[in-house]
Amino acid sequence: MRGEETLDLGNGHNLQFIPTPNPRYADQLCTYDPQTEVLYSDKLFGAHVCGDQVFDEGWEIYNEDRRYYFDCLMAPHARQVETALEKLADFPVRMYATGHGPLVRYGLIDLTKAYREWSQQQTSADLTVALIYASAYGNTATLAQAIARGITKAGVAVESINCEFTEPEEIRAAVEKAGGFIIGSPTLGGHAPTPVQTALGIVLSTATNNKLAGAFGSFGWSGEAVDLIESKLKDAGYRFGFDTIRVKFKPDDATLQLCEEAGTDFAQALKKARKVRSQSLPATTVEQAVGRIVGSLCILTAKEGDRSSAMLASWVSQASFSPPGLTIAVAKERAVETLMHTGNKFVLNILKEGNHLGLMKHFLKPFGPGQDRFADVAAEVAENGSPILTNALAYLECSVQNRMESGDHWLVYATVENGKLLDTDGVTAVHHRKSATHY
Repeated sequence: MRGEETLDLGNGHNLQFIPTPNPRYADQLCTYDPQTEVLYSDKLFGAHVCGDQVFDEGWEIYNEDRRYYFDCLMAPHARQVETALEKLADFPVRMYATGHGPLVRYGLIDLTKAYREWSQQQTSADLTVALIYASAYGNTATLAQAIARGITKAGVAVESINCEFTEPEEIRAAVEKAGGFIIGSPTLGGHAPTPVQTALGIVLSTATNNKLAGAFGSFGWSGEAVDLIESKLKDAGYRFGFDTIRVKFKPDDATLQLCEEAGTDFAQALKKARKVRSQSLPATTVEQAVGRIVGSLCILTAKEGDRSSAMLASWVSQASFSPPGLTIAVAKERAVETLMHTGNKFVLNILKEGNHLGLMKHFLKPFGPGQDRFADVAAEVAENGSPILTNALAYLECSVQNRMESGDHWLVYATVENGKLLDTDGVTAVHHRKSATHY
């Protein structure tokens, strides 16, 4: 392009170029063709879907994929997404030609509205994390993206900052506003890149040491940059929200799961530090009434490749006879949530009254990022690959069909593909609550 904003292809196709950069994709560029009113949207409005369908007929079926795509790629850059939407608002558009997924024609208005709403949820949050990084080969940026995903799914906003392309005053303002900060760096020639060192200096001179801190990075041979960041922050008296993450070469799926869980832990620590006064108030009569809904006690287990997770579940209900199906409410910040999308498999282990306390205690305890949930637990592998707890009353092998956003939870509908009663004389363990404000 050599700096031009337009390119005339002839026959009325005078392409207009609209830069829509963000910290992760500094070169993101939308292209508009006024002749066809098609917007080539690059990373915006996409979905990680690959199939034979060209257009988005029946676009509602892509809602979950589009939201997941936004949460993973766009939510940490919500402020830049809002700026991009404002730039694009003046163009009459008939279709989004996306870089990922089907072309957006039928669901264009709804998806644009959704992007505005999802971005607003992030930018209006009163608790934010400044995520500052630089990346040499993309590996540190990938780690940052996974950490950001873990933070945003816990209901805390992220101000993602690529310090190679950000002015010092912008970094300073983000750190001052944030409840905590995380710094990531590659190691080049045994050192942190100059932009990271500059950003670290800004942080040390700006952030009070009661802010929560974190450090991560990738490297090829040594990793001194991560050590430098960690030591400087520790010397300054900062408290860390997770153990420093050091990754050699390209991160695998297990490492990305660790990063996501670390981000969630970081967000939860921030939220815990800012306790809401209403949590200490007595439950209202409505909350007491809702709390009387009884649920069976179960352990949900899931495994996909190198990633595995589990959670104690009590918001479980049968949802259909034919096919046999059930619903489970999964909190957005749960680690297992990433393994509960349409098409994923899991096992629901139903606990036995009188024999449930040990398993409850085990799965209620806090696990570190990436920690094996199934160590020291009697288990075997189900046909769908997920763990079966052999001390359970019964188990169901399930497949996720769809899910719906329900406030601070996802309501997951799954069909039962296999199962077995392990104790014919046992009784299901149930959970009695006095308030709807907690499990």
